[in-house]
Amino acid sequence: RIYAANSRLNARVRACFKPVRPVYACGLVVIVLAAASTGGSQQPGAVSAPATGFAQDVAPILAKNCTACHSSNAHMGGLVLESYESLMKGGQHGQEIVAHNADGSRLVQMIEGKIEPRMPFSSNPLAAADIETIRSWVNAGAAAPAPGTASPALSGPAIPSIAPQVPVVSPVASVKFSPDGSMLAVGGFEEVRLIDTASGKPIARLTGHADAVRSIAFSPDGKMLAAAGGPPQRGGEIKIWDLETHRLLRTLNGHKDCIYSVAWSPDGKLLASGSYDKAVKLWDASTGQELRTLQDHIDAVFTVAFSPDGKRLASASQDRTVKIWDVATGKRLYTLSDASDGLTTLAYSPGGDQVAAAGYDKTIYVWQLGEDDGRLLHSLIADEDSVLSLVWSHDGKTLITASSDGSIRFRNPDLDLKGVVDRQPDWVDALDVSRDGKWLVAGRYNGSVSFYDLKTYRESRSVMAFDTLKPTGNETTHEAASR
Repeated sequence: RIYAANSRLNARVRACFKPVRPVYACGLVVIVLAAASTGGSQQPGAVSAPATGFAQDVAPILAKNCTACHSSNAHMGGLVLESYESLMKGGQHGQEIVAHNADGSRLVQMIEGKIEPRMPFSSNPLAAADIETIRSWVNAGAAAPAPGTASPALSGPAIPSIAPQVPVVSPVASVKFSPDGSMLAVGGFEEVRLIDTASGKPIARLTGHADAVRSIAFSPDGKMLAAAGGPPQRGGEIKIWDLETHRLLRTLNGHKDCIYSVAWSPDGKLLASGSYDKAVKLWDASTGQELRTLQDHIDAVFTVAFSPDGKRLASASQDRTVKIWDVATGKRLYTLSDASDGLTTLAYSPGGDQVAAAGYDKTIYVWQLGEDDGRLLHSLIADEDSVLSLVWSHDGKTLITASSDGSIRFRNPDLDLKGVVDRQPDWVDALDVSRDGKWLVAGRYNGSVSFYDLKTYRESRSVMAFDTLKPTGNETTHEAASR
């Protein structure tokens, strides 16, 4: 973002050149071709240097040094360097490569430091040999990969796997009660744990997820589970599990960055997802087919929720807005923009006529929703630090928030305080309420999960949802922990 801002200050540089008039001296052309075919003055037995090519020479340099900032996720300066096609398309300054003219190509000028900021940004300059490789390729015509050869897709540099050197435990990133309340799903690093709510004992582990499982949604009939996450800056992932057999049914990919929220429509036909890539997607829950991409947010989407009747979808973003969408058409109906900072969490009222959201500015906002617009009913600076999670009880009488100030607070819909559970042992990242209205579950950054009685606000049980990972030299072992 810093680079993008700075680049706007630079004057737009365009390569100017006169078209070369065609040469009609046929004899000269014949001589050149003959020289080329016979090697010209090349000594017998000498081998010509191979021509510089995009796939084998240029692409590895871009992948190593450039795609972290110039990917389809970041696209700083409007430039994406993930393929030959996107490179030649250029960015917000226009064409980056001018074939046969390295000196007039903006990309070359920036890696040579002739245009500020020098690229790679905030890093060491490219090696002279790498710059010369790119110059040679451009001056030779910046040719595409040969016909019939796939243009390589450039990925960023490999992220090393670094083993922990001290005991660690997976944070609880998401929690969700099953529709009948008999089971709790807990999302953590690379897996989901299923826990029996009556006994607190583990039922099953659903493993093989890429990075943290940041959001969970049960199908309305309770037979399937959607678990969403994915590696940051790499891509989003939703895995659909059969809860009777604990078998993976399908994996949904399509987002360009990690997914922070997934929701199942009330009729069970659709899934909605919100991602750090600023997009909201709708999926066919039965096939996994991507149906529609909803793009209007200008920053990360942290939460999505279907209205109780399933006709509308609400999304809340780091761009400080809540957007209301028509599910059938994908049309954005209107935007609620009263927040002064990013919104991390959102919930519909049980009746569907109100929506509440909160986030970085410590404030809870409650809007009355209309057909074509919404109006702010209440707002309150409700916590001493960012609000991490918000849920609405199923009877509509209680709004519950968890904050990084170490508290869980209970309020009525007018935002009057009803109760507080403070001095949490760690941040509560995730909350959920059972359908019968009896229990609140809180998942913490330290890997623990606690059940609270919604009548008394007292903790009834606490368990460690994930194992402690202990290093033992170059190997690691898991030690189950419970409380």
